[in-house]
Amino acid sequence: MSALNLTTQIPSQINTLEKLHMWSAQALFAINPALTVIEGVGYTERAAQAGMFWVAADSKTRGIFRVSLAIDSNYLSATGKPWTFAQELSSTAIPANFSAN
Repeated sequence: MSALNLTTQIPSQINTLEKLHMWSAQALFAINPALTVIEGVGYTERAAQAGMFWVAADSKTRGIFRVSLAIDSNYLSATGKPWTFAQELSSTAIPANFSAN
């Protein structure tokens, strides 16, 4: 698991769900750039992807993020919030530059 200290590693500028989601997706992509997972019969995909794309239709840059997480099968019968059953992608530490303001 990529351990996370909520009080020291999430930069103070992250104050919305959108910023937190972008930070998390980019961190997972940075530490797992080549990790692939099986998403179907004969179908693999990178586990984490993050990119910035210019969209000419509305003249904006958009962050597009994709993360594929394995979920513990006990989620069907156990109690607890759905995110507590997410399995870790790797044990790579979060790079220091992701914790800096």
